[in-house]
Amino acid sequence: MTKLCRKNCAAILFFLLLIQFNIFTAENYPHITELVSRNPVFKQYNQEVEQNYKNLARGKPLKLSLYTYTCTKNDTVITLSARCNIPQETIATLNRIPSVDNNLSGKTLFLPTVTGLFITKSPATTLEHILSKKNFDYDSTLCYSINGDSFYFLPDCRFEATERAFFLDTSLISPLPQGILTSSYGMRISPITGVEQFHNGVDLAAPKGTSVYAARSGVVRLAGSDRVYGNYIIIKHDNNTESLYGHLDSYSVKKGQTVEKGTVIGKVGTTGLSTGPHLHFEIRMDGKSQNPPAYLFFKE
Repeated sequence: MTKLCRKNCAAILFFLLLIQFNIFTAENYPHITELVSRNPVFKQYNQEVEQNYKNLARGKPLKLSLYTYTCTKNDTVITLSARCNIPQETIATLNRIPSVDNNLSGKTLFLPTVTGLFITKSPATTLEHILSKKNFDYDSTLCYSINGDSFYFLPDCRFEATERAFFLDTSLISPLPQGILTSSYGMRISPITGVEQFHNGVDLAAPKGTSVYAARSGVVRLAGSDRVYGNYIIIKHDNNTESLYGHLDSYSVKKGQTVEKGTVIGKVGTTGLSTGPHLHFEIRMDGKSQNPPAYLFFKE
C-alpha cells in the first residue's frame, strides 16, 4: 500500500469515527467556496439536501451531513437559506446566529443537509434561552458535538411564532411612548452639580408611576439599585447591545428573566440622583453608550 493510500485510509477511518460519535469540527468537512451550481462541492451539497427532503416525505431515515462555507459581505441568513434550500432557523440555530440582521461577513458557517432545529446545551442569547425551554424527549433525541458546542437536533422542526418574532424583530421601540425629552445624549450642564459633563443617555419626563416598556426583547442582566441610577434595570440584547432604565419607582422583572419587546418592566420614579419623575434611558454597545436612534421619535 502506498504512503498516500495509507494516509487517505487513515483520514477516512477518522472521519467515520467522528460520525459514529456525532462529533463535527470545521476542518473535517467539505468546504464550499462558492454557492453556485457550477461548484462541484455545492452541487454535491444540494444533492444531499434534495435526497433528505425526499426521505422526509417518504418517512425514510435522514442523513445529517455538514459542509462549511465562509460568508462574503453580501451574505445574510436569508440569502444563505434561499441558496441552500434550508430554513433560516436551521442555519441560525446551528451556527448560534442570534438574529436575522447579524453580520456574517468573513465568518465560516456550518451548512447542514437536513432541516430542523439545533438546541444548544449552553444557551447564551435570548433566542437560545427561549429554545432551551422547548418540550421534547431529551433522552431519545440525538446530541451532536459541533465545534466544541453540544446540540440536541430536532429534525424537521421549525420556529414557533414567539421564537420567530425574537429572531426577526431587531428594531427598538420607545421605552416611554408618552414621555417628553428633557435632556438629550451628549454634553450638558448637570442639573445635580451644575457642572458641564457628558450625559450617556436621554431623560424622558413623565408622571410618577407611568409604565416603562422594554425597548427590545432580551434577558434581564441586572435589576437593582445604586446611588446614581436609583432603581434600575439593564436588559441584555443580542449583538452585544444592552438597554438601561434608571430612576425607576419600582421594577417588575428579575435577573435572568427573558422579556419581550413592549413588556412593562417598571414604573417611572425619581430615585437616585434625580430632580423629578423621569426615566433615564441608555443604549450600550460593547459596553459603550450610544446615541438612541432618531426613529424612536422622542418629543422635545
